[in-house]
Amino acid sequence: TVMGSGCVSIKRGTTKDGKIIVTGKWKDGRTGIFREGKGYGGTAKCESGEQKVGSYEGYAPLVEAVVRFFKSGRSPIDARETLEIYAFMQAADESKAANGREVPLKLDWE
Repeated sequence: TVMGSGCVSIKRGTTKDGKIIVTGKWKDGRTGIFREGKGYGGTAKCESGEQKVGSYEGYAPLVEAVVRFFKSGRSPIDARETLEIYAFMQAADESKAANGREVPLKLDWE
């Protein structure tokens, strides 16, 4: 993921033109903002500037990673990071249901 693990809370709302916006706060003080847009990828903005992230290179790289996973039995992504991604999405849904209230991430191992 772009921001890595460590997100502690989520707030989901909508922009004036009705697009989804999700703000996450990380335990080390960082803030990440997702704004709904068209296409694949995005832009990461930080103190040193901007960088394109998440480009789309077709399905071949995904299929290759899946084949490596099935052959080796080792996931290319840490299980806890995967679970945190699901917790992030769940918290965003809970925030939406609560009219945009900030919601803590619920991680079963903490």
